[in-house]
Amino acid sequence: MEVRQKHNRRLRKKLYLGEFAVNLFEIHVKLSTSKESDLDAFIASFVDQLEKQGLTYFGYSDPDGIQGHVLSQQRYESPTESQRQALSEWCGTYPTIESYELGELVDINQA
Repeated sequence: MEVRQKHNRRLRKKLYLGEFAVNLFEIHVKLSTSKESDLDAFIASFVDQLEKQGLTYFGYSDPDGIQGHVLSQQRYESPTESQRQALSEWCGTYPTIESYELGELVDINQA
């Protein structure tokens, strides 16, 4: 016999379930240059682009680029597919990006 747990609103919120689930997506960017000034300029522009869309980033950078995750700045909100697409289009037009990859939206608790 399968036991199904029902959670009230308070528990769903505490456990980030249902309407309180939060998604994010991975991002990998490789730059065509290893100059520190180009990396700094890219990161400044990248952060500006994220802030315009209400997104934030956590991860790391090295001389070749960045790798990490993108999520919403707001609690209990997730990036939308249109925000993900807009970031992808921006990456496609940025001059020093050699290659980039944006992952699918996934539950933050599963990432």
